Amino acid sequence: MFWSKRPDFFNQPRQFEGNFKGERTQEELEQYPSNFIKTSRYNIVTFLPKSLLLQFTRYANIYFLCIAIIQCIPVLSTLNPFSAIAPLVFVLGLSMGREGWEDYGRHVSDNEVNATECVIMKSRQMKVSTWAELAVGDFVLVKQDESFPADLIVLGSAIQSGACYIETSSLDGEKNLKPKSAILESQQLYGDKNNYTDKKIRVEAQVPTQNLYELDASLFLSIENDEKLRKFQLTAKQLLLRGAFLRNTEWVIGLVVYTGQDTKIMRNADASRIKSSEIERIMNILILGILVIQISLSIITASFSSAWLHQNGSESWYLGYNDFSPNLLSFYSFFSYILLYNTMIPISLIVSLEFVKVFQAYFIEQDEEMYVQSRDKYAKVQTTTINEELGQIEYIFSDKTGTLTCNQMEFKYCIIGNTLYGQEQQQTNNIPVQNLDPKRPQSAKVHPTSEVFQHSVFNFQDMELSAILKGEGSQGEQPVNLIIQSSDGKQQIQIQKQRNLIDEYFFLLSSAHECIIQYDKNQNASYQGPSPDEITLVDAAARMGFQFTGASASEQNFKILGREKKVKLLKSFEFDSTRKRMSVIIDDNGVIKLFIKGADNIIKGRLSPNQIFLNQIVNYLDDFSKVGLRCLLMGIRILSNEEYREFDNAYNNLPDNDKRAEEVEKLTNNLEQNLTLIGASAVEDKLQQLVPETIADLLRANIKVWMLTGDKLETAENIAKSCRLIQGDFTVMRLSESSVEECKKKIGDIQETYDHCIKENRKKSFVVEGQSLQFVIDNEDLAQAFVSMAKDCESVVCCRVTPKQKADVVRLIKDRLNKITLAIGDGANDVNMIQAAHIGVGLYGNEGMRAVQSSDFALGEFRCLWRLLLVHGHWNYIRIAEMVLYFFYKNMIFTVPQFFFSYFCAFSGQSFFDDWYITFYNLIFTALPLIMRGTFDQDINYRQHVQYEEKEDVASVQKKFEEYLKYKFPTLYYVGQSKSIFTIPNYMLWAFTGLVHGMIIYFFILWILDYEIVEDNGFPGGLAAFSLTVYSSIILIADLKIAIHTKYWTWFNFVCITFLSILLYIIYVIISQFWPGTLMEYTPFTMVGTPHFWLSMILIGGIIGGLEAIIAQLQREFFTDPASEMLFKVNTFGLNQNKFIELKEKNQKQFKDSFWEPLYKQYQQQNEEVIKFSQSQHAE
Repeated sequence: MFWSKRPDFFNQPRQFEGNFKGERTQEELEQYPSNFIKTSRYNIVTFLPKSLLLQFTRYANIYFLCIAIIQCIPVLSTLNPFSAIAPLVFVLGLSMGREGWEDYGRHVSDNEVNATECVIMKSRQMKVSTWAELAVGDFVLVKQDESFPADLIVLGSAIQSGACYIETSSLDGEKNLKPKSAILESQQLYGDKNNYTDKKIRVEAQVPTQNLYELDASLFLSIENDEKLRKFQLTAKQLLLRGAFLRNTEWVIGLVVYTGQDTKIMRNADASRIKSSEIERIMNILILGILVIQISLSIITASFSSAWLHQNGSESWYLGYNDFSPNLLSFYSFFSYILLYNTMIPISLIVSLEFVKVFQAYFIEQDEEMYVQSRDKYAKVQTTTINEELGQIEYIFSDKTGTLTCNQMEFKYCIIGNTLYGQEQQQTNNIPVQNLDPKRPQSAKVHPTSEVFQHSVFNFQDMELSAILKGEGSQGEQPVNLIIQSSDGKQQIQIQKQRNLIDEYFFLLSSAHECIIQYDKNQNASYQGPSPDEITLVDAAARMGFQFTGASASEQNFKILGREKKVKLLKSFEFDSTRKRMSVIIDDNGVIKLFIKGADNIIKGRLSPNQIFLNQIVNYLDDFSKVGLRCLLMGIRILSNEEYREFDNAYNNLPDNDKRAEEVEKLTNNLEQNLTLIGASAVEDKLQQLVPETIADLLRANIKVWMLTGDKLETAENIAKSCRLIQGDFTVMRLSESSVEECKKKIGDIQETYDHCIKENRKKSFVVEGQSLQFVIDNEDLAQAFVSMAKDCESVVCCRVTPKQKADVVRLIKDRLNKITLAIGDGANDVNMIQAAHIGVGLYGNEGMRAVQSSDFALGEFRCLWRLLLVHGHWNYIRIAEMVLYFFYKNMIFTVPQFFFSYFCAFSGQSFFDDWYITFYNLIFTALPLIMRGTFDQDINYRQHVQYEEKEDVASVQKKFEEYLKYKFPTLYYVGQSKSIFTIPNYMLWAFTGLVHGMIIYFFILWILDYEIVEDNGFPGGLAAFSLTVYSSIILIADLKIAIHTKYWTWFNFVCITFLSILLYIIYVIISQFWPGTLMEYTPFTMVGTPHFWLSMILIGGIIGGLEAIIAQLQREFFTDPASEMLFKVNTFGLNQNKFIELKEKNQKQFKDSFWEPLYKQYQQQNEEVIKFSQSQHAE
């Protein structure tokens, strides 16, 4: 092997030469990265320092580390350092343990991959090697169903044509087979794995990139006995990707071009994005605020300490303070109280939130109502840090095809020339055409558990077309007289009759595509392709007798109406979301044809003048768009031999640099001009199940829904109407201008309509086309005007948009309005949009797994979004918000006694609680009940039991109640949108409640005990008795508050409060009775034997618990809690008028009629809604 001088492969293309001899020096081997893969982050030596460094990127951990360090300084702390070190070590240990376990899994995976065996061709023989030992320039033999060990250039295949098929599901999630092929010249040299050639080979390849579907490289071969190397252009068709599998091909020989970290799969293995919710961001601000308060309190307490020392220090000689200056002692006191007040910041909050969010994610993934049987998919949570933001969404951006629709295409109509076919469709698959070959590919059908692209449905029927294809029917003889010729007039085809035009149309459909044929275990054939549209059209052509039977790198094979046909495949240009068209160049018996199909707005701009079918086809397309059909135009261009030769030479001589793709696009753009239009197709993509109902409920939840699609305006608008995105009472505003000036003028007109709608309180929808949308994105004035109107529209439809525009629209709203956004899609063209939003949702669809892999949450169907947002999102926001507030509350109630105790200890920095009690308060005694509440609590569930009269039919009332409550469920979503729970005022209220409760506990117990407790040894109980009683009361109140405010009880909640909090605390108190050297030694048994202790517990529990219970009940009775309000109204008024009348008469003496009249009006409104809802359900 001979190598060129080492390039900087991060900045320059790579080059290498060689043959099967495989002789290389060590220096040559080191020119490019090793194929050894390392995804693990740590090893035995680096784990401890690196993982610790990672943990201390969190400010909270740094804070508690500082607390632990200060607590280790005896002169500054009266606490045992263990009380600060133990919680920190526990929290760090949990996080590091999780990190270590995950990294161990990466180590195991790396070792398995690197040790995988492969066969290399070296020194004229096959040798077994490992993936890790491969190097750039190695020749590798890969057999069927094996994985490619590196990025390879295919040189030869067991298939004579050089073709091979790969599956890239491990890279992009797509299980459809992708055709690859060696160029003809390399297949001739390397098509026999037992015949080793000594001829030289050289490769010049581009810089490694992330793009899976891109390769700009040149292959230089020595042909026959000629020592001179000839250049051949390589594309992605010759690239075999590491991690992909070889399918339907016995073996291939490949040349290693990229290894290790340079391979496509590794360059796409980016570190996962770290997302944080808005609650976490506010929480961090609050923690900083509490830190300021803590420092301020410490300064105040230290000032009191200084004052006390100046006044009493000389008299209190027995304290030993005379050896220090008062100012120095105050300095020490400041740090002592920093330590004592550090309990204001909950050390276990972050790790508890992590646990809760993991549990929440588990229950989302196990939700049977989000299970999609047709795909055998449950919901999947890939980012657990933003569970609560699911309950705060204000804008949803949705793709259409495959997201709102099934992406299950049905061939409905075809327009050939000026004639429309397909108007006689019946729901049958028996097409009256000649009997086709029984071995031909059957109509692709959906397989419930398959992700392979087999999603075509064929119900097309047209008797006249069938007759023409049989050689019958008078319409086929109608004259067309269409002549399509090359620019020099030397090549042409004459289409004299309608039959000839029909033949050319279906031949185009069977040729211009990227489909392949796959056989299952029973040798049943089916088409696979890059999109369901592609499969549908090829399948339709086969049904009509124009059967595609296979292809290689240089030819296509067909069975046309029972006759075999072969054509040379000269070039193929794939469809992508930017080109919006697909074309092939074939040599059909000496006539070079360019077949093209694409979006109507793209193809129309490339037609030659004087198109005889254009007007009629456009009229049909307008009609199709009104019923939401997907349309494509089909065109032909005839190329002269000279035209193609010039194009081919220019294509093969393009420079191998990062601008090659642009140059290719320019070449193809120039070639795909002067087209002749011969027809169009119309394909139907039906809406998914429950999409209209889901969107209607999302709109009622005050979520703005935007649909972003590549369809034309009329199609997009009609799909929006069918899925209730645009409803009958909406005022629709449209923006589809072709220049900035026209766009500005139109925006002004729309503003008047918008103002009128606002004045009359009418619902609005905005429809904007791609070109106008780009003007809006690029122009600040237009963007500001557009956003100011669109933000108040119930729905917005953006049509003719590109993937980049989808992401731009999301960022436009996200950045300008600062609202929480969600993007949902199913295809690779939705990835940018999904990643741009706060929350990305990918659907398991028919276009691969790229969207799912890039998302935070994955769902089987769009309807699952209803429960993900309106149920789980609503619950999780309330759970997390109240959990964080409760954490601050319980730490406040614990810190308050320490603050007031400082007065009684002369501000000397003495701890009120035992060190071990401080340690276990957050970690054990109050942690699990809160975690369980954050996991299970539900403010309302539409499966709750309804109150009913004995005479009523329980089942019917229960069903009616559940249906109506589910119907009303979206109205609760505003709780998260308005951020009404976790706010700064709410935090201050909870903190104030903790302050009041702490004061009640401290001073009430101080008053009850009054230093009258005497221990068994005759000494007064003193601080130990006082501290134990206060601590026990705090535990009791903390658990009582959770219990009172828990709305949904499970046995987990009961066990955690009863056994893992209260009982565990009692056990610990018993142990501390005999723990020598602690503050509590011998105290617990003495205390439980006194009435003072039990009186304190009963009175404090009764006073504080009673107040909390009254407040909770008042919230429910007077409707400050929206869920309780709904349940109260439905149970009491919505279903039983007699019950309302009885309740009104019963309470007339206690309450004024003015209180009941609004409720009666609410009852009447609710009752009308129930009747309407029941009627609508019955009608459906």
